[in-house]
Amino acid sequence: MSIAATTELESVNIMLAAIGESPVNSLTGTLPVDARLAQSTLTEVNKDVQSEGWSFNTEIDVTFTRDGASKQIALPTDILRIDPNIHQHPSVDAIQRGLKLYDRLNNKFQFDEDIICTAVYFRTFDEIPEPARRYITIKAARVFVDRLVSDDGLRTYTQQDETRARAILMETDLSNADHNVLRGDPSLTSVFDTYSPANALIR
Repeated sequence: MSIAATTELESVNIMLAAIGESPVNSLTGTLPVDARLAQSTLTEVNKDVQSEGWSFNTEIDVTFTRDGASKQIALPTDILRIDPNIHQHPSVDAIQRGLKLYDRLNNKFQFDEDIICTAVYFRTFDEIPEPARRYITIKAARVFVDRLVSDDGLRTYTQQDETRARAILMETDLSNADHNVLRGDPSLTSVFDTYSPANALIR
């Protein structure tokens, strides 16, 4: 019998259970205050974790094209991190500024060529793998309890639970990514530093 991956609703209900609140049947419509706070905390932690850059939300050699008239490069709203390939673009120092690329070396938004980057994107909860969902749920539950409950005896998850969940995610992510190839390009180092075993510790 197959077991479905954890849903966002299940994660929110796990967080509610951690403070002794009743589960909700849906995340649409009018929600109780605690359910709304749990959902907001889950999204916050989801963004935080995904910002590290993992195999499931990182894309290599993405070409970001200039607008024909302004020569500016607009970025999609789901971008979390972006790392231009400095070896292919040695004459620019492109960084994200708002939802545009900015050339810090030449102090302008205009580019003379399209820019190739490694990009980290935000994925919705149902797009990420189960180990990521599990880690994010446990981390979010701990954050949620920390904000609402002062009694340590009521905590459902411990720091050790969070550490174990992160270690499983790291192990799964390492096996899913072709790091021998990716590590061969020094321009990718900054994005893939998160795969160091040392980073299995809670951030």
